[in-house]
Amino acid sequence: MATKRRLTQALGGALVFATFGGAWGAYGVYSLGRPDLPWLLAIPLAIMIIMILALGRYQKKIDALPSDPVGADEQRDARGRRMFTMVNIAQGIAIFLAVQVWFNLHKPEYLAPTIAVIVGLHFFAIAGPMDMPSHRIPGALLLLLGLGTMLAVPSHQLWPVVVGLGSALVLCGCYALRLREVQSALITK
Repeated sequence: MATKRRLTQALGGALVFATFGGAWGAYGVYSLGRPDLPWLLAIPLAIMIIMILALGRYQKKIDALPSDPVGADEQRDARGRRMFTMVNIAQGIAIFLAVQVWFNLHKPEYLAPTIAVIVGLHFFAIAGPMDMPSHRIPGALLLLLGLGTMLAVPSHQLWPVVVGLGSALVLCGCYALRLREVQSALITK
């Protein structure tokens, strides 16, 4: 049975997926290079806002649940939070270094696929400590997307579009799974 803490974490994960899914989507649309259609950029941002607003309804239901017993899983949670923080710091450093390397080599088209690979690896790294084995799925999908784009898409100009929109789809799918997890847990309570 899902605890209040677990449901809050799932909702927080959905928030992260919606936010970064919207950002990747906006990047993919921007990369289309269509200044004659500026309204296209509003589509992924509007979807992101709708997704985030939908979470408020579930947060109220979770807040109404009884509190979890004190001391339950505190050590494991503390270790998971520390690992989550360290992995995210390492991810940030890796992305910063990727930006420096690809821009200094005058190869910015490699940046989006590289970031997708880094984020995919990040999902693998947090799956165990966060007790979320399902995170290996978006990890694998983002790795395949980043590497597959570089290997299979001959036009480097399309890489940011493919990776941006593909990453948005992966993360929005993760959002939907997290939301379904919360919905089914709330129905059983």
